[in-house]
Amino acid sequence: MPVNYENETLYSSEELSQILKVPQEEVTTFVKDRNINTVKLQNVIHIPKHTLEDFFDDYFAFKGMAGDRNYYKIPDWLNNCTSSWAITLTKMYQKSFNYPSPLSPEQGEFMKSLVCNINPKNVLEIGCFTGISTIWMAAGLEQIESPATIHSVDLFDDIMPWLPHRYGYLSNPLEYAQESVVTAQLSHRIKFHKMNSQEMGKKYHEIINKPIDFLFIDGDHTKRGCLTDLILFYPHVSIGGYILLHDIYPDNCDWDGPRFVIDKFLKNNSHFDLVEVKTSPNNFGMALIRKLSNDGKLNFADRLLKTQIWQQLKKNSVSQWITEFVFR
Repeated sequence: MPVNYENETLYSSEELSQILKVPQEEVTTFVKDRNINTVKLQNVIHIPKHTLEDFFDDYFAFKGMAGDRNYYKIPDWLNNCTSSWAITLTKMYQKSFNYPSPLSPEQGEFMKSLVCNINPKNVLEIGCFTGISTIWMAAGLEQIESPATIHSVDLFDDIMPWLPHRYGYLSNPLEYAQESVVTAQLSHRIKFHKMNSQEMGKKYHEIINKPIDFLFIDGDHTKRGCLTDLILFYPHVSIGGYILLHDIYPDNCDWDGPRFVIDKFLKNNSHFDLVEVKTSPNNFGMALIRKLSNDGKLNFADRLLKTQIWQQLKKNSVSQWITEFVFR
């Protein structure tokens, strides 16, 4: 975790070595050779946050990786579209920190079409990242002239390189997302919430207090995180409403939470319709779920999460406490 020192946020050489997947000594030697501004705390070199973008660019150039960055290919129809939201998305896709985590243009077009057809009155997004998926959904609402609002929840932590896929760094994702939706002329449709999704789930009636017609879960991809998001927000989804899960194929996306939720709690469940969708160009996959009726076990789990009992149960693995205490 970064530390604050004399009103400045600092990242240690140890943290940076873990991000870059190299020995700590290599980072230390690099910053010394390049005369990069550093601060030494407890005999450990730290780099100020405001210099990280230059640090990563210099390091990747030094390693010969500057020209080896991945980006999503922009389809001709999006590249030639003159709408403000399309122009904004095209520019966002050209940022190295926007690969591969956000929706690809193909996935975004699919989501926009879903929103146009579903015509939701209220949309909740868990996991905004930099706002690409948010803009795709808002563009759909704009197309059908819907009065709906998208509530987007994220911690908006700094975005770091994720090798070997992502080489970019972004220090303030919330500010970037807010500026992007303004440029896209869609800020009237979007409200960002910088908070933990569990906090939003427990205070939903205070903050939003409307049935959810379209719920996009793309936040914490661990088993516990994804399942907790489902349990906390499922009761607020209207009958006939939709839930969309991203990153459902662990072999391709390296996350197992969404797959776990599908296999253990949604598949072959009479309270839901479910269809899995392959995605391009990276088949991380999506699952579209329609809520047909209330599942008493999930409703009970939601009530359980909001009690003190959860403080004891959360010490166990998700599969253990849900199976043993709720679903047996």
